[in-house]
Amino acid sequence: MNFYLLKLLGKWTCFLVVSLSNFLGINIDNTSYEIVDASTRNTSVEAEVIPYKVLTTYNSSLPSDTVNVKVTGQNGVVFKNPDGSVITLSEVIDEQVEVGTAKKGLYTGVITGYGPDCSTCNGMGIVACKTLDKSSFNLITDGIYYNDSQYGQVRVLAAALSEFPCGTIVKVNSKTLGQFMGIVLDTGYDMRKNLERGVYHFDVAYSTEKEEMVAKTTDMSGEVIYEVQRWGW
Repeated sequence: MNFYLLKLLGKWTCFLVVSLSNFLGINIDNTSYEIVDASTRNTSVEAEVIPYKVLTTYNSSLPSDTVNVKVTGQNGVVFKNPDGSVITLSEVIDEQVEVGTAKKGLYTGVITGYGPDCSTCNGMGIVACKTLDKSSFNLITDGIYYNDSQYGQVRVLAAALSEFPCGTIVKVNSKTLGQFMGIVLDTGYDMRKNLERGVYHFDVAYSTEKEEMVAKTTDMSGEVIYEVQRWGW
């Protein structure tokens, strides 16, 4: 190892300087330190890169075209001394990847809006699905957004539960509402009947049928794009 490399190492943290002083010939006083050419001491120090591993898990709730990197991998770096001891400069971090194994979740269909006071609703605001902790959810008292532990605040949706089970997270892209994330917590007669006809229909929850956006949400073109991000809970 030449003097210039040692000089570069000397600019590292004081902690590293202290750790390497025994075999690099670093003299330290209270205010400064000096690098001595290790070649004069016949000392050999080897740096080694430890490559990270990719750890893959499979999730049956994710569509098969989904790959999530949960932890990004990072190589480790160590110095090996002639006496066999090792100094770790950076720890290796294995990459953690989650791969979906469920069916793919890309659909096109229609969209409408509804409130708990709709003509076919019970007027009490209670949705058809239980939440993850098995609690009831009420559009009147809890609102039209659900706080999902993974996706944050998402809009409450109604859908045909035989195709889109409770807790399904959907990215919606419509001409009337733009793009947003929703969660299936409710169902309705129209969604079930449309599915029988091969039409994918989602209903967006509002606080009341009287809201102007209930009517403006409607898009029956069949071109609304639905991308399932998670199947059920």
